[in-house]
Amino acid sequence: MENLKKPVKANQSEEITQFNELMDSSYELAKKLLPFLARRRIPLIPENYHLFYDYFLANNPELNRQLNDALQYESLFTPTVSRRLYQIFYDVDNEKVKALTQMGEKIGNISQSLELNLGQSLDSTGRFQQVLSDSAIQMESGDLAVDDMRDMVDSLLVETKSAMDSQTALADLIEASNRVIANLTAELKDQTRLASIDELTQLYNRRYMSQSFQDFAASYKPGDNLSLAIFDLDHFKYINDTYGHAIGDKVLMICAKIIKTIGGEEHVACRYGGEEFVLLCRGIEAEAAGELAESIRRRIEETQITIRGTNVPVTLSAGVSGYIAGEPEVDFISRADKALYEAKNNGRNRVIVFGVDSGSGI
Repeated sequence: MENLKKPVKANQSEEITQFNELMDSSYELAKKLLPFLARRRIPLIPENYHLFYDYFLANNPELNRQLNDALQYESLFTPTVSRRLYQIFYDVDNEKVKALTQMGEKIGNISQSLELNLGQSLDSTGRFQQVLSDSAIQMESGDLAVDDMRDMVDSLLVETKSAMDSQTALADLIEASNRVIANLTAELKDQTRLASIDELTQLYNRRYMSQSFQDFAASYKPGDNLSLAIFDLDHFKYINDTYGHAIGDKVLMICAKIIKTIGGEEHVACRYGGEEFVLLCRGIEAEAAGELAESIRRRIEETQITIRGTNVPVTLSAGVSGYIAGEPEVDFISRADKALYEAKNNGRNRVIVFGVDSGSGI
């Protein structure tokens, strides 16, 4: 029996061709991507596949610029750097940003409505003033007939009512707008706070830390100090795997509270991602920040955390760096990140300040 094949329509054939071309290009990119990551010892994690796939597509110049900056420090391209860049370019807090944008649009609409009504009110007031002026000139001439006088009074009454209605409408709109703006202001304040806070630990998030750094760098003057301590809980995967994520979350919250308490109000305590925390230390040099990080490390080591009747030892490692005038954020973080991995490689449960002999640390 003869095989019967359905004819392929022209547009279907074009779609198939485009799909095949896309698959071929994706395959070619994948062949470049994996050796590229391997040669540079870049961790083979999903964030890096996504980042460097787009890097090879070269559709986002800012992404390529920041990745090129990070690649200058090949040995420093750690998961911490990956997650930071991923957070910037593939924002997980998109819904919060959308909420803020929508509120901005509402306020803009109110502003336009007020402007329109104010313009109408001014036009009405202008017409009223013109009628008054014309009437005064006619009355001064002294030769107004009775009918003219009646027309003038009618005109004054009409324009007076129009001006009063316009002013009343504007006043009502302003009152209503003030109520809406008051509600939006409260909502905006709440959304802004939520967009800056990590939901689990109630510490600031990575976005807030990055903004704090940018603010410091923009206003930097010689003699200003800024230091960064990155903390990573030791063997946290073991806690999650052994006791479950609910207990892991409890441990994160306890550690976050200690970091925030010891860090105090003058420094910025953030959850950097996963089991990583950051303390952005304002006004102190790296060595002083290292001592502060050591106080945190010691307090966490001494804290008794009981899980299901069993004391679970929890420790953390930390890396510290000091700000160098004019440097980008990625360099500032990379040095602290390198010190952190040095602390991990030297036995964990210790603080290393970048540039200090790893044998001594803090």
